[in-house]
Amino acid sequence: MEPYYKGKSPLTERFVHAFRGIWYAWQKEPNFRIEAFIAVGVLAAMIILPLHGLERAVLVLIITFVLALEVINSLFERMLDLIHPHFSPEVKRIKDTMAGAVLLAATAAVIIAGLILVRPLLLFDFTLQEFLIPFRTSFGIGFARIVTLLGGWQVIVGVGGLMSLILLVRQHYKHFTLLAGGLLGGELIVLLLKFLFSRPRPEAVEWVQAYGSSFPSGHVFLGTVLWLIVAYILTASETRRRYIWVMASTVIAFVVVSRIILSVHWFSDVVGGLLLGMFWFFFWFGLNEKLHEKESSSLPTF
Repeated sequence: MEPYYKGKSPLTERFVHAFRGIWYAWQKEPNFRIEAFIAVGVLAAMIILPLHGLERAVLVLIITFVLALEVINSLFERMLDLIHPHFSPEVKRIKDTMAGAVLLAATAAVIIAGLILVRPLLLFDFTLQEFLIPFRTSFGIGFARIVTLLGGWQVIVGVGGLMSLILLVRQHYKHFTLLAGGLLGGELIVLLLKFLFSRPRPEAVEWVQAYGSSFPSGHVFLGTVLWLIVAYILTASETRRRYIWVMASTVIAFVVVSRIILSVHWFSDVVGGLLLGMFWFFFWFGLNEKLHEKESSSLPTF
């Protein structure tokens, strides 16, 4: 039988093996796909925003480091599954430690990227506000006023409250705490951050009522948390999983754009709300799983 990899194989063949491994990680590891999408967004910002060459190099290095660490984590998990097919507490601790290393690296990468991008991002706020002036037509404003409700308190309370009640009645306590705790905790985080930053909103807010300070966008933060949790709960069926996640992502994107079109937030406000909302979702999801790891993981059917 011909070995899969030989030390004296051609250089091109080694690249084939490498790309095959990356493709396998893309197919099998949802975390790798999420980090890859975030990396694409950071790279796009790196190209658009006025950064120095050294700053761009640092961003590329930390992106590569986090993605490589995720691939290594995937490799170790597969090796452990082969060596120890019977799951044990020791194997669980090893996997948790590797996942913790990836989380620490990703958190550090987010902090470093934030420190690098914050200055040009604040300058970009004013440029984008001027660029969007022609798009603030009667139709654009009307459409944005409707779409922005998907992240408003009426929808958050209505959808979140109804789904929480259904989950509670059906005794799906893990998903109930995921949804209720995610929204209540998210609201507290938004209020705290708005108080700490106290950033003024853009001038001449005419089309909707806006309260509180500007950073972060509460609509985007809580809308991101709500629709990601809703998508997770509704993905019980494999046949509709992809479409639900696409719909949730589309709703979040509409809310993001609507807050800028309505001029109630700066671009950096909605970016901060989006990233912080995603971070809170994944953090609370992991913590909630830990709290309920001994309970049944059956999903509700809607």
